[in-house]
Amino acid sequence: MKILFLGIGKTKHKYLIEGIERYKKLVSPFADIEEKYLKEEDDRQDCVKEESQKLLKNIPPVYFKVLLDIKGKKLSSEDFSDKLKSLRDNSTSGIAFIIGGSNGVNEDVRKAADLRLSFSDMTLTHQMIRLFLAEQLYRAFSIMNNKKYHK
Repeated sequence: MKILFLGIGKTKHKYLIEGIERYKKLVSPFADIEEKYLKEEDDRQDCVKEESQKLLKNIPPVYFKVLLDIKGKKLSSEDFSDKLKSLRDNSTSGIAFIIGGSNGVNEDVRKAADLRLSFSDMTLTHQMIRLFLAEQLYRAFSIMNNKKYHK
């Protein structure tokens, strides 16, 4: 299974990069995770529109699109695992996890998403959520494969 982390702005903190790399390695027997981070626009009013258009242009057309969104659906780790298993078993060619920049995304990205997923009612940084997503992917694949990690 191919998984794409598609976001705005680089991951800047070493501890986040190291954590993401750790979980990518743990996930590698089950899925191939690619990261693609697009240039952050200057902080001005129209930057959300520009960043959103860049995100939409970079989503592989056949991928299942998951927008990480504070107003999205909340799933337990088990339900998240079931969703990934269902996508895998239905021969989904890939999943794009879309992570907006610090100013969010516009309605076009929300409409394009096949699933809007929330990790918390709290606001999390667009850099930090990448680590949480990587960990939850490993947890989901552990659940799917009856590995000890989740128990």
